[in-house]
Amino acid sequence: MDVAATETRCPLCGKRADALDPWLEIPVDVKTGRKIDSGRLVWCRACDVGLMRRTMTPKEVGEAYDMAAYYTHGQSHFPDVPAGLIDRLLVKLAYLTDRGRMMDAAWLAELQPNAARILDIGCGGGDFVSTLAAPGRALFGVEPDPKAREVATARGVKVEAGTAEAIPPGIAAQSFDVILMTHVLEHCADPGRALRNVRSLLAPGGGFYCEVPNCAALHFQIYGEISEMLDVPRHVHFFTARSLRRLMEQAGLEVVAEVHHGHTRHFSAGWRAWENQVHQRLRENGAARHTPRRSAGRDLALIARSAFARPDRKYDCIGLFARARL
Repeated sequence: MDVAATETRCPLCGKRADALDPWLEIPVDVKTGRKIDSGRLVWCRACDVGLMRRTMTPKEVGEAYDMAAYYTHGQSHFPDVPAGLIDRLLVKLAYLTDRGRMMDAAWLAELQPNAARILDIGCGGGDFVSTLAAPGRALFGVEPDPKAREVATARGVKVEAGTAEAIPPGIAAQSFDVILMTHVLEHCADPGRALRNVRSLLAPGGGFYCEVPNCAALHFQIYGEISEMLDVPRHVHFFTARSLRRLMEQAGLEVVAEVHHGHTRHFSAGWRAWENQVHQRLRENGAARHTPRRSAGRDLALIARSAFARPDRKYDCIGLFARARL
């Protein structure tokens, strides 16, 4: 028999969800078309963090990841839309404002140049950690999805089954020079426990890179309900740079570097087409009444607004690099 879902609390201040501000109502999983009862989201204004009104049952969690196409399997759910002249122009204009800025292996290598043992928690198919391969370097992963583990293993990653909140014993007995959690913490029911586990696995002088979607970004503020970065019910917590930093500090980690990236991609034809499909699916289910559809005109206005915006307002991802506090 399934364990009953329970009410959640803010991961920072511990306030009960029923005392927090109502935020979004997502009645359907837009990737599967399944009706869901877990899409009632609340926001803690004091801590700048969003969360589900209640935890999901194990059955709901299983259904959330039961999809034909998911990025951890090396597949994309974005429609294959030919780019027209307007699409190419929008992407070019967006690119000129940030040069397609993305975080990459070179940035991490500068912060931790002699790393020999790298662990990617929630490694998916090993897309990112495999870019850090180098002579004399060992790559490890933790991943709950068996299909994704197969893909990662084929890329040379030593993967074990587990999650950030339930580290497998074979990994827990080791220590690592660099630990990665890219787009994982937002999936965690208990992000505080996940970060404390990370701290326990860091070797002396080791570094930890954590990246999550940025809910303070202008794109998210305008298109939150239909944004690919929302992804309910797989995402259960929603962060800004401020709330992520505070949560990491609570876990005994000291942030030493910050990076924002992810802007130009939002203006591609495929991204816009997908978010408009999401808009239609939500409207058919009684939601997204106040969220506009994506259009070339609105995208042009967004590029103009974000061109000189602060990084925490411009980019869709926050990445913080930290070390264990002594």
